[in-house]
Amino acid sequence: MKVDLIIDGGTVVTAAGVMKVAIAVEAGKISALGSRSVLPKAEKVIQAEGKIVIPGGIDPHVHYELYQKGETSPETWDKGTIAAAMGGTTMVIDFATQQKGKPLTEAVKQKLSRAAELSAVDYSVHGTLTDFTDLDKMRAEMKEMIDRGIPSFKEYMCYREEGWYADDWALLAVFKAAQEYGGLVKVHAENVSLIENWQQECLRKGWVEAKYHGVAKPNFVEAEAIQRALSLAEFAGSKVYIAHVSTREGVELVGNTRGKGLPAYAETCPHYLTLTEDLLEAPDGFYYICSPPLRKREDVEELWRGLADGRISVVSSDHAVFTSEQKSKHSAVFTEVPNGFPGVEIRVPIVYSEGVEKRRLSLSRFVELVSANAAKVYGVYPRKGVLAPGSDADIVIIDPKKEKTLDCDSLHMGADWSAYEGWKVTGWPTTTILRGKIIVDGEDYVGTPGEGEFVERKIEDAFIKTV
Repeated sequence: MKVDLIIDGGTVVTAAGVMKVAIAVEAGKISALGSRSVLPKAEKVIQAEGKIVIPGGIDPHVHYELYQKGETSPETWDKGTIAAAMGGTTMVIDFATQQKGKPLTEAVKQKLSRAAELSAVDYSVHGTLTDFTDLDKMRAEMKEMIDRGIPSFKEYMCYREEGWYADDWALLAVFKAAQEYGGLVKVHAENVSLIENWQQECLRKGWVEAKYHGVAKPNFVEAEAIQRALSLAEFAGSKVYIAHVSTREGVELVGNTRGKGLPAYAETCPHYLTLTEDLLEAPDGFYYICSPPLRKREDVEELWRGLADGRISVVSSDHAVFTSEQKSKHSAVFTEVPNGFPGVEIRVPIVYSEGVEKRRLSLSRFVELVSANAAKVYGVYPRKGVLAPGSDADIVIIDPKKEKTLDCDSLHMGADWSAYEGWKVTGWPTTTILRGKIIVDGEDYVGTPGEGEFVERKIEDAFIKTV
């Protein structure tokens, strides 16, 4: 008997520990882990001596083909998910945003259709509810989505001008429905009233440069909204997930809630772990406009502490690509600049290089942050997020000695600029395997766009409680 593939000689890492074993793959699944001598022969063997072998990365926060501030991201699903694969990510979760007056199901259908045609990695979506005129209808749509294997919902406590804003009453209704039907609410927590008024105050004073983006969104804007979201979720008895935490206050608030035994989870992103607000002062500061804004060095350090001690559970990318031309043509007024960073490709390498290599984050914690915890929180564990018999053979091999410069021309994302121009990381994926098939081999993408599959999800208390 032969299996399809064996990966031999590598250091195999799961959230539970580090092992020196070989991995056997058959029919897209991991069939066994053990000594090479006791495993079957294989059609193909990958020798991984000196390499680190991890479950495929899961990025639960990407925005492909995003429309914002009058601009549509030119990065299509194929290009964006090839970049994900090149950076060691084998599953992404995007957002299907409801159009007011139309059902959420319509947005979900459109998003999944694009992904089915073009995605290079496996995928799912969060449903973003924006129409709260009929809460009974909203609840029915949430139940339908959960029954279809889409149990997570994104709500914005800001972006009123975009039509995405959920007020406290709507947010409470979403939390209650999620609690009743087995869903999870992911919240973009920023206080809309403070943002709008501080922005208008800046504009009245003629403060229009990029640096005033942060002035109009100080730490308190995020902290107050996080506190309110946590309180509403606690009242509803609901799980809650805080997106892209950027402040030291946010880390503390989530940590305090988790300390009470409540089901609160949070993510941060590579740019909040590495970049600081001084970049907004530069002549090209408009490139660095994202929401929440970049913060101070003390916020960066507290985020790393939160990752190490468990207050923050996941590192996502919040990947959103707009070109230099799209950013620059709106740069005269900071409120008009499309928000976001290209980041899906550099997420796993930055957490490895900055976390494991520089800050001595354990390999097991690294795997939790880039794969296992997202799998548990969003309901795909143990199909994904772990290297174990029966799990999908989504496997990434990292060369811990490989250096890479994060210049735009060395990356594959659909942007013509890099927030990390000149940065070097140590440790880079050399092989990405999706359900047993090699899709990245060295510097080459060797897969086929469209071979990614939709993954039905179900949030299981037995797994999410371990995060």
